[in-house]
Amino acid sequence: MSFIHRTFGDLTVKASRLQVMLSMSLASHPLGRFIPNPFLQGGFAPVRDELTVDDLPVRGTIPPELDGVYLRNGPNPAYKPISYMYPFDGDGMVHALRLRGGCAAYRNRFVLTAGLRAERRAGRALYGGVAIPHPVDPALIGPDGDPNPIKNTANTNIIRHAGRIFALWEGGPPTELDAGLQTIGPYDFGGRLPNAFTAHPKIDPATGEMLGFRYAGCAPYLMFSVIDAAGGFVREVPLRMDAGFMVHDFAITERHAVFFLCPVVVDIEGAMHGGRLLDWQPARGTRIAVLPRDGDGPVRWFDADPFFVFHFMNAHEQDGRIAVDYVQHAGFGRASGPPPSLWRMELDLAAGTARRTQLHDRSAEFPRVDPAFEGRSNRYGWSLVRGAVRGRPGTFTALARYDLGGGDMAIHDFGGGQEVDEPVFIPRPGASQEDAAQEAGGWIGAYVYDHACDASRFVLLDAIDIQAPPIAEISLPRRVPHGFHGNWMAS
Repeated sequence: MSFIHRTFGDLTVKASRLQVMLSMSLASHPLGRFIPNPFLQGGFAPVRDELTVDDLPVRGTIPPELDGVYLRNGPNPAYKPISYMYPFDGDGMVHALRLRGGCAAYRNRFVLTAGLRAERRAGRALYGGVAIPHPVDPALIGPDGDPNPIKNTANTNIIRHAGRIFALWEGGPPTELDAGLQTIGPYDFGGRLPNAFTAHPKIDPATGEMLGFRYAGCAPYLMFSVIDAAGGFVREVPLRMDAGFMVHDFAITERHAVFFLCPVVVDIEGAMHGGRLLDWQPARGTRIAVLPRDGDGPVRWFDADPFFVFHFMNAHEQDGRIAVDYVQHAGFGRASGPPPSLWRMELDLAAGTARRTQLHDRSAEFPRVDPAFEGRSNRYGWSLVRGAVRGRPGTFTALARYDLGGGDMAIHDFGGGQEVDEPVFIPRPGASQEDAAQEAGGWIGAYVYDHACDASRFVLLDAIDIQAPPIAEISLPRRVPHGFHGNWMAS
C-alpha cells in the first residue's frame, strides 16, 4: 500500500470538529511542540503496561447469567510520540473485560503491528503521525517492519467473525488476534483483500455474512465486499464514482448496502501542492448510493444537501423505502454549523427521492443498536450525548436511549468530571423469541472515566430503563484511555 493510501486511510478515523481544529492548531503552532497536547492528558493519556487481573471489585451485582467478554479498541501511543494528532494517531490497545458467574476480570494488550514491532526493537517511537509524517531509517525498520512514514495502528474497532478476532483500521488490512489478545498478524482472507478494509463492517444477524468495503484516492475509488459466515471472501463490487470520497462507515438492510458520499474529497494531487488531503467541497452536495447486496442490479443514486457523517446507527427497508438513522455533522474540519445530532434519511426507491429529518437535537455521537437488529427495523438505539455539564473537548458525559417508535429520549447523565465512552449493547441470555422481537431484554455497558480520581470503571445499565441507577459498577485496575469501538462477544 502506498504512503498516500495509508495517510488518507488513517485520516478517516472519527473526530469531532472541535477535536480536529484543536489538534491541527497545536500541530501548526510555532510553539506547538512546547504546548501540552490535551489528547495526551487526563482521560486520553496513554497507559504503557499490559495487565491481567482477576476478581475485580464490583459495586452492585453483575447478572450471573452473563458469560462473555467485552473487547474495545482505541489509540494508545506505546512510546512518546514524534508527532500526535488525536484521534488519527496512536497504537491500538485492546481492553478485555470478561464477565462470568457474577465476577469480572480485565486484560489489556497492545496490537503488535509491524510498525510497533520495529519501535519495540528500537525502544522508542520511529514513525510520525498524520500531521507530521516521519520517514524511518530502513535499518531500523528491519525486514518485518512497516516501511511507511505512518504505520498501520490497528486502533479503531475489534470484531469477531468466523471464529477469528480482528483489530481494524481502515488504512490497512485487519490484524488478527488470538483469544488471549496476542497478535497473530495481518489477515487478507486468503489473498483476496489486496490492501485496506473498513473499520466498520456489518454482520448480518440472519445470514452471518460480514459486509464491508475499502476505499482509495484513485480508481476504483470504493469496493463493496461480501464475506460469508464461514469467513470465505465471496466477492467485491466496485462503486463507480468520479472522485475518491472519505467513507468511514456505511449501513445495510436485508437486501441493500447504503453509502453516503459526503463532500469530503481525497485530494492527493492537491495535498502534494500544499492543499488539504481531505478537502471539504460542499458545492458537490451529498450523494447516496444504494447497492444490491447480491450484486445483481444497478446502483441507485440519490442527491441531498451537503453534510457529513462519521457513524450510522442502523437502516431498514419496507414497502420500497429505506430509512437510515445516522449522526449528522454540518460539515467537516473547519466547517461551521450546529453540533452533530441524530437524523433520519428516507429514500424512496420508486420515486428516487431523499428526505431527511432531525430526530433529536441534542449533541450526540457513537450511535449503537442491538446487533440482532442490524439492517432490520429497530425500536431502540443508544449513543453518547452532551450532559447537563459540558465535558472537556472531545468528551461526553451522558448516555442516551432513543425510542424511535415512541419518539422519546431517556438520558443517564454521569455528571461533571465523568467522561463516558461508546456504549455497547449486551443481550440478555436465554431471552425468548418474543422478548427478542420486542427488544425487551439486555444491558448497556460503557467505560466511565472519573477525572478527579484519574480512574476508570465499567458501568452496566438496564438498556431500556437507562435512567435507573447502575446495576453494577466494576472498578478497573488501570485507567482505560478514551477509545473508539468495541463489541460484546458471548462465550
